[in-house]
Amino acid sequence: MKRITFLILLVMLFSLVLEGCGPGPSITQSPLAEPSPTDSADETSQPPLPIDDTNQHLNMQENNTFARTRLETKSSGELADNRIGGNAETIHIDSRVWNAGIKWMRVIIDSRGQWQYVDWDGNEYAIDSDDERVIDDLSSKGIKIMLVLDVWHTENRTVYYKTDEDIATYTNWVRFMVRHFKGRIEYYEILNEPNLDFNSPSGMPVDAYTNLVRQTVPVIREEDPEAKIVVGAVPDTRFNDARNWIWDLFNSGIMPLVDGFSWHGMYGAAPSDDLRGERQLNHPQVNNYWEDFPDYVKELISVAADNGFEGEFMTEEMLWRTPKMPHETEPDGFTDISAAKYYARSIIIHLGLDVSPGLALPPDDDMPRSYSVIQAVSTVMAGAQAVDLPVVIDSDATNIKYYGFGLPNGEKLLAIWTDGAAVEDDPGIPLTLTFPDFSAERVTGIDVLDGIEQQIVTEDEGGNLVIHGLLVKDYPVVLRITR
Repeated sequence: MKRITFLILLVMLFSLVLEGCGPGPSITQSPLAEPSPTDSADETSQPPLPIDDTNQHLNMQENNTFARTRLETKSSGELADNRIGGNAETIHIDSRVWNAGIKWMRVIIDSRGQWQYVDWDGNEYAIDSDDERVIDDLSSKGIKIMLVLDVWHTENRTVYYKTDEDIATYTNWVRFMVRHFKGRIEYYEILNEPNLDFNSPSGMPVDAYTNLVRQTVPVIREEDPEAKIVVGAVPDTRFNDARNWIWDLFNSGIMPLVDGFSWHGMYGAAPSDDLRGERQLNHPQVNNYWEDFPDYVKELISVAADNGFEGEFMTEEMLWRTPKMPHETEPDGFTDISAAKYYARSIIIHLGLDVSPGLALPPDDDMPRSYSVIQAVSTVMAGAQAVDLPVVIDSDATNIKYYGFGLPNGEKLLAIWTDGAAVEDDPGIPLTLTFPDFSAERVTGIDVLDGIEQQIVTEDEGGNLVIHGLLVKDYPVVLRITR
């Protein structure tokens, strides 16, 4: 009997050791786990995370003993507009889309390149019942829809788009689609990647594309005056030929006719000291693409405005691939954690530049940390608008990036990180933040990678809000400032 008792105790001790030595932070429930029967939707009722040696790296501030609690993420229908979107063919859209908390979705209905199996000779059109269901599901979950008026794969396009006859065929189909989906679709995008391959049936120089746009816009306006029309969908702005195509588009005279401009700017983009971001080295591309990206976007916005554009700017298809998702022309050497950090940075950068970020949502089973980061950022940035938030930074780090935001309730957000190559485990670098002539009732730190919140220790020094010992890491830590 004593021997049996000893074995039971030994097994229990071994289990505890394994639990303490497992990978990642010792959090009771991961952001993707199913809630236990005792969990509550009210985060104030959840027990704080224990502060012990196994999770000290979760600290957001030196010498901070405030309890850490889980960040409760929300689904799309529960969130105010965060301007974060996704993209997929309808056959790949399911609950993981709205569980991620995104608020718009770029959708392609015809994934087989056959335009819904249209019988062009009979001029008959049809929408598959499964596609109808997906559109209705997205709408019911509070997600705006951008319908791409095109097939997904350029090599499968069946209409040339350049002759009057083919343009008439296309606009007749567009008329049917807009009339059919009126009231359910907020945005229509004219073609996908029209500049990609001039050897394909629809690879288009700018003058051919703008001719198509000029003839398509009146059709959409006639069928649904409330719909917004988006042009562009241009890949990839790290290459000069894509940039030149965009400048020619802006100078073409069509920008006052449309409501949105989109482009595909981040396929594995990374700081220049992260070699995992290199791609297609035999194709001339811009140096220091990541570092100079904000300045490029500001220039893009300025040039578009000079040409009469007053609409929205949107990026699409942003993604960071791991070896589980290889692609012949895109970097795929990232880990789930490094990809998660770049997802978080890119979303904040675009929102800070007043651009709506569109993502290729990673699979939650292969890339759980990337998926959970998107959930966290989608929740934290709900309702946020970019604002000027003056702050003085005292730190040994030289590559710190930050953006300020305002919330409808008057709270402010500051997202801050170090902008070098993303690593697997960054303990952080302490810094001091000073907000001149600023006061706060409370400051809460939000770690979007590990999904935790913690009250931050602050000081009032001569009428300035001061935070000492904040640990800045290689992914955004968000400070929510309540005044």
